[in-house]
Amino acid sequence: MGGENPNMQIAPGIHRVPTVTGSNAVLLVDEQIAVIDTGYPGNGETILAYLKDIGRSQKDLAWIITTHHHFDHTGTAAELHELTGAPVVAHEDETEAGPDGTPRLRKATERQHIPFWYRWLVQGFRPREIERPVIPDVPVQHIVKHGDVLPLLGGVHIMHTPGHTPGSICLLIEKPAALFLGDSAINNTSRISRPLMWDRGARRELDESLRSLRQIDANVALFGHGPALTEAVMPKIRALTDKPYDVPTWRIVLKNWRTLRRFYSANRRPGGLAGTG
Repeated sequence: MGGENPNMQIAPGIHRVPTVTGSNAVLLVDEQIAVIDTGYPGNGETILAYLKDIGRSQKDLAWIITTHHHFDHTGTAAELHELTGAPVVAHEDETEAGPDGTPRLRKATERQHIPFWYRWLVQGFRPREIERPVIPDVPVQHIVKHGDVLPLLGGVHIMHTPGHTPGSICLLIEKPAALFLGDSAINNTSRISRPLMWDRGARRELDESLRSLRQIDANVALFGHGPALTEAVMPKIRALTDKPYDVPTWRIVLKNWRTLRRFYSANRRPGGLAGTG
């Protein structure tokens, strides 16, 4: 699938922070630095320690970019903002007004009503054992929309790609030519797949977003979960929409429950699917 080198530099200026719990946290390293997604709460010191390891300071962190609001991607965003002062960046459709009227990340699980039988089969939970996580408030200081560009690595282009959530974004990085897909696609290490989604309308919306990426030319693809892809990149991304995402979710689960169980377990280990843990 193409791999990362030992110091976690995927391509010039692009690093994956090792031992983060939850989603991948990816650094875009230029005169200033952006981190894309932050994993679960508690990854702040890990991310800042990696900055130090590559000879940079937390003062260089200029943006905390969130691809979407889900807890396993944004749990450390507020902590990093407090530690560094860097603004949290999100698409306008991922935000809502907080009690004081200022924007913050949503906390709802739009259209993702997960049945108990799935939790039992994949996560091993019984209904009485399920506890709601404590999701921190994440104020958003910098709202973006489709077509906006952040000024590093030749330009980081914001692409609104709704489906997984209403305000999901993908990022196209100019130099090197790299596409960050967030959770619009997942690298399960054996294949690239679309995320498991329960709402048919949301699945169709995701397919439309992925089709909008078919004309892009990128040499590297990065994901919220799983290792970077550096070989046959765009043919594999385009193949995601060769067939519509119309298979009933229960059928996908029954066919792939071992892969889903591995994903769930890896998401709670340092390094996740991509990693060292």
